[in-house]
Formats: sequence, structure tokens, C-alpha cells
Amino acid sequence: MGLSSAAFAQPGRRPPPPPQQTQWDSKGWQLLGEKTVDGHVDKDRIEVGRYEGRFNKLTVLVKDSDLEMIEFKIVFGDRTEYNPKVSQYFRENTRTKVIDLPPAEHVIRYIDFKYRNLPGGGRATIQVFGFKTGDNAGPGPRPPVVDWDSKGWTMLGSRDVDGRVDRDRIEVGRYEGRFSKMTIVVRDSDLELIDFAVKFARGPEWKPNVAHYFRENQRTHVIDFPGDERVIKYIEFKYRNLPGGGKAKVEVWAWKTDGTSAQSNKPVWDQNGWIMLGEQKVGGGRKGDRDRIKVGRDEGKFRQLTFVVLDSDIELYDVKVKFGRGPVFDPQIKEAVFREGTRTRVIDLPGDRRVIKTIDFAYRNLPGGGNARVQVWGK
Repeated sequence: MGLSSAAFAQPGRRPPPPPQQTQWDSKGWQLLGEKTVDGHVDKDRIEVGRYEGRFNKLTVLVKDSDLEMIEFKIVFGDRTEYNPKVSQYFRENTRTKVIDLPPAEHVIRYIDFKYRNLPGGGRATIQVFGFKTGDNAGPGPRPPVVDWDSKGWTMLGSRDVDGRVDRDRIEVGRYEGRFSKMTIVVRDSDLELIDFAVKFARGPEWKPNVAHYFRENQRTHVIDFPGDERVIKYIEFKYRNLPGGGKAKVEVWAWKTDGTSAQSNKPVWDQNGWIMLGEQKVGGGRKGDRDRIKVGRDEGKFRQLTFVVLDSDIELYDVKVKFGRGPVFDPQIKEAVFREGTRTRVIDLPGDRRVIKTIDFAYRNLPGGGNARVQVWGK
């Protein structure tokens, strides 16, 4: 059962506003068609044709909900096909990179899609724009600037990505301190990350699993270091700018653990009156993970629960609450997607105050992200 936006509202406050609408310069771009994604998996076609003119690049806008793009195919007037590589997951009110059509301008016959709405969301709408060749060609679209809360983070360095394939190193060293996690911010253009390695002061080189493609003004998930806090010797990149864009800039940020940074577990909501009953790190792959938090009589009795998601996005399949007495309780928050730094609605437990024995989860990390943490709070 999906959650409405009210599910994330803090007690006594209004629900969070909807995502900011995508703003970009559409000069020179022409809307070729629009489709709404129906069902779990849907196939659609946008017919274009010779009368629309010739185009040398495309971009796709995603509106109204999140979307997983499974297949994307362009068929030209001469019946040749082109399957551009685009990211599989799109957030509401985002767009793809500018897609250059090979080798020059083309008449587009039709565009085929295979996609699905993400669990917990509504029905997404896509709009396809083509950039016409000729006198009306103008600058390509620019995505909105996406800011993030960098409080408590230390920027270790930045690099400009030069050439088709570029290699860079950011030297850090012991004097910078010890760190427990990092994140990477991509600015000014889209980027393909080919290889990424971290060398600590001790131990072998470490290569975290991060997404290969990044949009302009996007950042990676929070990347937890293996083991305890570490001294970073250097960070190495192999990457390239994507066709049709400019030169990307990469910023590397890390979280200090020696007391000079803010607390990593800063609250994402008002915790007054609540008790944290336990925390689990979401493991597993595409098949997901199952975990149990044991509570017990010593913690007391509770009337309400809420779950907080930290460090990455998750998809929650199922939750079961077992009390000291009585049947198992299902709070009905199945197949819901939770973003990093959000929490569920306040869940009222049946009956009076109850002793909680165990809380069982079935969930998974979303593709392209890291390992999320789920905290359970009771009141």
C-alpha cells in the first residue's frame, strides 16, 4: 500500500511541499509528444514524422511521479534504430541528459518506451522534446540547481573533467583528519564515472560501488567507509564528460569523526517524547533484506511508532509488529519508497499502550544508492 505525502508530515505541521518544478530554457526545443505511464510496466510510442522536421538531439522530462525507464528506442525515417543509454531511475520533475542523435540531424519516425511507475508513487507523465536544426537552434536546457546541506562536511578537493576520458587524483593526507564517510557532488555538466578508488593510510585500495552516470548538480549517496574512521591518503577518478554537454566539475566531501564536524545522526524531525527502540542497516541486493529489531518488556509500553530512513533511499515491502500478547499487527505501509532523511507517518498501535516484542522488516536499498539505515522510534 503506497503512502501519500501526508505520511511524512511531522505532528502538528503541514505535509512537505511537492518537488520543485523543472525549469529550463526551451528556446529552440519542440515538444514531440507526451505520454502517461499506466500500470506496473507500460509500453508507449510517440509518433513523430517528416513533417515535424529534422532534429539533432532530444531530452525527456519526467513529471507528476518517479519513473523507472526500462527501454528507450528511437527509430529514424530510414528505419535505423538508436538505443541511447539513459539512467534507469528518474525523480519527479527531473529530465534526462541532452541526447545527441548520431551522426547529425535526423527525421524521427517514432520513439518507443518501456517503463513503470515506482511503488508508492502516482502515475508519471513524460514529455519528449527535440532540438530542431536550422536558424531556430538555441542553447540546450539547463537543469535546476540542486543544493544540499553541507553542514558538518569537509570538502577535500575539486577537479574539472577534461577530455573524453580523464584521470585525476585528489591528495588528502593525515593532517586533514579522520573520516567515516564521503559523498561526491557533480556540477556544471553531466558525467560518466568509469572508475573510482580510495587509498587509505593503511590497508588495500578500496573501490565503492557507485552509479556510473551523474546528472549536473547531482550528488552520490552517502558512502560509508569500511571499518572504523580512516585517514585518507588520496582519491583517484577515471571519468568523462557526456556528449552534448560541457565540462563537469567534481567535488569530494567527507565527514570528520574527530569532533570537528556536526553529529552525523542529526535529527530529521522533532524527537521530543520519543524513544529509539533500535536501528538496522539495510543489506542485500536486488532481492532485498529481512531484519528484526527486538524490543522487550524492559523498554516499557508504547502507543505509537514511526520509522526514520537515513543515508540512502529504500523500498519497504512489509512490516510486522509482534506484541507481548495478542495477534501480529500489520501497519499497512507495504511497497512504499522512502527517501533519505524522511520518516513514515505516526503509526497508532491497536488498543491501549502495548509491550512490543519484535518488529520485522522486509526492504531493499534502491539501485544506484548505498546502504540505508532504518531507525524505529516509539512513544
